[in-house]
Amino acid sequence: MQKTLSTLIAIRTSSMANLVIYYLQKLPLVGKRIPDRLYAKLGAKKILSAAAFLLSLLGNFAGKLAFVGLFLYLPVSAVPDLSGDERWTLFLHLFFLTSFVAAGVSAATILEPKREKYVAVKLMRLSPARYMKAALAYRYAAYFVFYVPVLIIFALALGAGALDAILLAAALTLWRIFMEYLHLLLYDRKGIILIKKVGLVWIVICLSFAAAYAPLLSDAVPAAGAWMLSRPIQLVMAAAGLLAAVRLWRYKQYRRTVDAAAKRDDPLLDVGRMMSEAQKTSVQSKDSDYTLQSRSKLEGLEGYRYLNAIFFARHRSLLVAPVKMRLIIIGAGGALLAAAALAFREQLDGLGLELAMVYPYLLLGFNFIAVGEKMCKAMFYHCDLSLMRHSFYRSAASQHFRLRLVRIAAFNLLIAAALGTVLAILQAAAGNDWLGMEIVLLWISVLFLSLFYSVHHLFMYYFFQPYSTELNVKNPLYFIFSLFISMLGGACIVLKPAAGTFASLAAGLALVYLAAALLIIRRSGQRTFRVK
Repeated sequence: MQKTLSTLIAIRTSSMANLVIYYLQKLPLVGKRIPDRLYAKLGAKKILSAAAFLLSLLGNFAGKLAFVGLFLYLPVSAVPDLSGDERWTLFLHLFFLTSFVAAGVSAATILEPKREKYVAVKLMRLSPARYMKAALAYRYAAYFVFYVPVLIIFALALGAGALDAILLAAALTLWRIFMEYLHLLLYDRKGIILIKKVGLVWIVICLSFAAAYAPLLSDAVPAAGAWMLSRPIQLVMAAAGLLAAVRLWRYKQYRRTVDAAAKRDDPLLDVGRMMSEAQKTSVQSKDSDYTLQSRSKLEGLEGYRYLNAIFFARHRSLLVAPVKMRLIIIGAGGALLAAAALAFREQLDGLGLELAMVYPYLLLGFNFIAVGEKMCKAMFYHCDLSLMRHSFYRSAASQHFRLRLVRIAAFNLLIAAALGTVLAILQAAAGNDWLGMEIVLLWISVLFLSLFYSVHHLFMYYFFQPYSTELNVKNPLYFIFSLFISMLGGACIVLKPAAGTFASLAAGLALVYLAAALLIIRRSGQRTFRVK
């Protein structure tokens, strides 16, 4: 068992070390100095593997800390007028539905398609039984060890004790072992791999999270979650988890389960192929798009204006569909929230909700609802992939950058207008002033943020050109710059700037970004906008 566990860790850390070397080679200036022979240098690989192992441990802990802190603790702490016991009880309610129910259905190590299984069992010829026992033991030992300090931190912050946190971590670990056994039993009896039933799994996840957060909109504090710490339930969970652990240890058909989860042609094992196929599918146009419905709009156009007009006309369903979907979601969500605001106006007054609470989330929120990134993929796949091989097209990068920016900004401004309208309606439905300065500042913020992200996505495309011919993103600087923008959004959530300050920052950032992008693309576009 110890030898198998060491091999398992070696596979994981070696894969991570290879990944680090690969992305270091992609960095400008530094990448050219990193030779391919570094992959075969055992001394350097051991150092990188040790660093990768430590990073994986830190990442495991940070992931659990972020999940519990952002999705459980922060919503509970935001509810006013609750005692310490009520906050802990509400925290247990959220924890039960998200970590016990949703995660128990959506995750199963035994039947999870994973490249590591293929490498260990198929290529390295490890015993499937020894491999699965080592993988399960490592997963749930680490699961318990990392959850204990995380839950202690938030239990103490909510007024509970460290012993309660340890018992909760033990209950969760034993429950997840029991759920592993149920997943295996379902496969043995019915041949069903539940985690591959994507639709069903997501229905369970959505219903669980909806039921978890529903009490935050009312004065009720469900006591159902607290049963996890009652002695009878603890004993039942301990018995069920230990019995499942014994059954899993004695299970004789691990080769069958590994074969089912490690098929070589399973796209989940070849993430690169899966992502490439998904990316190409996401930018496919309908055949009807290639029949122009009206040529009157093209009359009088020439050069790149004519080229881009044809492109947007012939791919209208591909480019307009994401905008329509966002408008429908914003409109439907706004209607439901407005109805809820009218129905529960008294309860909402007690929560002290204000429009100013929305501003810190706008910068990060627009990162998800802006449509520039998908349009850039469509431009690359259907137009630029062939044309950017020619110098005349690259030399005119600044010209078609400006033309496309106008188009993308128009789509994003439409989404921003819908969002601003919905927020104004919600303000009125809640009985607040919807014609005051806050609404004006809101409209300024959303309109300039739509311009900011229109510039951002198109600038990232022209300056970094991250797409390969398979539509995979392989430029590490693209990820770093995207992460920086996301961090700005996170900083806004933490700092919570006032409405006037946020609107000024949004307008300033958008205008400065626009001017800088136009200047940089005019000077560097011919060099950076190319096939890689």
